[in-house]
Amino acid sequence: MPIKKRSASQKKAKTAGRPRKKNALNVREALIQAGAELLKSTSLEEISLRKVATLAGVSHVATYHHFENKNALFSAMAEIGFQKYFDTFQKELARTNQDFIGRYQALGWTYFQFIMDNQQFARIMFGGLGKNAKRNPTLSAVSRRTYRQLHEIIRLGQKTGHLKQGKTREKTLASWAMIHGIAMLFLEGRLQMKNNKEEMEKFIHSVTEYTYIGML
Repeated sequence: MPIKKRSASQKKAKTAGRPRKKNALNVREALIQAGAELLKSTSLEEISLRKVATLAGVSHVATYHHFENKNALFSAMAEIGFQKYFDTFQKELARTNQDFIGRYQALGWTYFQFIMDNQQFARIMFGGLGKNAKRNPTLSAVSRRTYRQLHEIIRLGQKTGHLKQGKTREKTLASWAMIHGIAMLFLEGRLQMKNNKEEMEKFIHSVTEYTYIGML
């Protein structure tokens, strides 16, 4: 009895729904994206490599070829978070004056808004949970960029006469502590959110204004 050859349509139907084999780079990217997706509905403590692998459509074993543990995955996710934060700052900067005050207020509002809109990402990025910068040079570099960004704005303020000269590092840290502290107070429910985004932005701008006035 002759063996019937499968038609092209039969072959297509046979393979329909079967996930394509991913190369190593695609698997790593798929795991990072799956982890980021899980953050929207799952706490950091509940996320596991097995859950991430399932969502990414790869085997649990495959995750260990790219991430030795959950913290290593979080480090990679933190890099994505920082890039998202920097992109948000650039967009915010485009809608304001790019002098010292405009840049200072834009950074403060971006930082606050990012934390409130990306709370789980913020815990990884700014809370230190799940990342080891010493073992991840790329993450170490991108996380330091946040500080350098603010440091450059403080130097601009000193150069243009908006701030007193000297103690640039201390003024940078004071500014960072202020806006991060305000974000945490709202995040923990100690302060109540305003009625709308415009009121919140006005409030954060007011707080940042008092901060740099104190450095005059």
